[in-house]
Amino acid sequence: MINKVEEFNTNKYTTLKAAMHANRVWYKSLKEYYKGLYKSQLKDKGLTLEQQSHIFDHYQQNLSHAHTSYKQNIKNIKFHFADIKTKISKNKNTQKIFDGKAANKNKGWKNFVQIIKNKKVLSGVFFTVFLLIIFHLCSTITLPGISIPKEYNQNDFAGMLNLLAGGGLSRMSFFAIGVGPYITSQIIIQLLSSDLIAPLSRIQKQGERGKRKLEVITRILTLPFCFVQSYAIMAMILNMNNQGTEASFSIFGKTSIGELSGGEIFALMMIFTGGTYICMFLGDMITKRGVGNGITVIIFAGIISNLFGNFISVYHTIASKFPQTSSTYALVVILTFIIYMAFYFLVLLVVTFINGSIRKIPIQQTGEGLTSDVKNLSYLPIKFNSAGVIPVIFASSIMTIPNTIVQFLHEGSAKWVIEDYFTLQSWTGMSLYFVLTIIFTFFYSYVQLNPTQIQENFEKSGKFIPGVKSGENTSKHITKVLNRINWMGGPFLAIIATLPYFIAKVSDIPSGLALGGTGIIIVVSASIEIWNSINSAVTNTGYEQTRKSIQAKYFDDSGNYESVEELW
Repeated sequence: MINKVEEFNTNKYTTLKAAMHANRVWYKSLKEYYKGLYKSQLKDKGLTLEQQSHIFDHYQQNLSHAHTSYKQNIKNIKFHFADIKTKISKNKNTQKIFDGKAANKNKGWKNFVQIIKNKKVLSGVFFTVFLLIIFHLCSTITLPGISIPKEYNQNDFAGMLNLLAGGGLSRMSFFAIGVGPYITSQIIIQLLSSDLIAPLSRIQKQGERGKRKLEVITRILTLPFCFVQSYAIMAMILNMNNQGTEASFSIFGKTSIGELSGGEIFALMMIFTGGTYICMFLGDMITKRGVGNGITVIIFAGIISNLFGNFISVYHTIASKFPQTSSTYALVVILTFIIYMAFYFLVLLVVTFINGSIRKIPIQQTGEGLTSDVKNLSYLPIKFNSAGVIPVIFASSIMTIPNTIVQFLHEGSAKWVIEDYFTLQSWTGMSLYFVLTIIFTFFYSYVQLNPTQIQENFEKSGKFIPGVKSGENTSKHITKVLNRINWMGGPFLAIIATLPYFIAKVSDIPSGLALGGTGIIIVVSASIEIWNSINSAVTNTGYEQTRKSIQAKYFDDSGNYESVEELW
């Protein structure tokens, strides 16, 4: 076996050429040493395939380390034989700053190039776009037999339903109720499986198999919600005829829900229910074969498709606030619209910044991974908004329930109470929406980051948090940090979500045109999630392809190691 190679020393050489040649010889010797070590370890016939694989992985790591050292030696040699001016300009701090700027500058372009080159990821992106185009086309076609005006003002309830439907409600299309019923059933199942109902709780603790069972239960529970919400939206659009709306709404030529026959109502309920399940199917296909979470992507696509139309509506609303007889009418309208857009992008920037903010919990590794250098410590990242956009979607879905119930009630005290106290046009409704968003932020953050599960993973991998005892104290510390973050992130999320309804309450600007809101949170969160999903897919597929090609070339189960070549 070859003896271990000593560290390379630049000071031994008097010329640049000699040092470079010696570095190449040193690198070749180091690779031969690791190759010999790899062969000697595989001579043990009692090794399992898994142990052989671990030895091979270690061999790759050694070769990678040798290559890194070889490149660093080249930099050291050039610096050692450079003149004094060059050494001063290339001191340690300046070099770090320069490398950091260059890395940040080229990072975005390199990621884009990797996405273009990776056929699997690129096909996933095109597949997602293809399904979204199908969804958008079906969302813009009004169902036969339903007559709606080209333009009409949606109330807050209709706007919320349209958001969860991905824009399909505005045209009473096949996807009019969208994924709203599925989200509602998801909320109920997740709440009931959190130690409220023992059988569901046991299923949840069964791991991946339990998740599949809960998903089946969720989809079954979606069915009755689809029927209820289908009837509610039919009653809602026909009730608009009695609310002073100039436009006329009709279903099969009838302008009130009482005129429709049972067969007509049931047929439309079945059609809308089928649209929901097809939406769920498209979402599953996007999640499995596309990029991002399918349900979130569908809602995101609906918001984006209506964004340009919303800006046009904002411009017309602003124009209607000023007298057209004024000589500066056009200038004032344009300046006001520019100010609105500036504040819109400011809110967008703040939400994006908050979504990207993280709290780092330092982590130490026992054994060889133990380090005293603070800069080299790994960390557990906890996002400022760890629950993402889910709390807002959940709260929005819950707020549609009282308004759905109203559509089944006749005029009376019960209907009056719901319309006055449980709609987003009232202070109590806004307060309830605010509180629900905060509650779901706490709830879903613990679903995303389970402190007990993190503690168990730390114990298995030999990791610990400096200054915190292992075991239950680790779980308590993570819970404490998560609670502090949620007490800041939850109210922030709630403020942005309720901001347009607050503006609409204190002014005459429609809530759908006000700044902030659920839509902007979904757009930012979904955009970041989609981009992270693409980057993750690029990394995973790249690693898998590299590993398979290396194993096929360098790992031989027959025991013939003479054909093993070098990785670098």
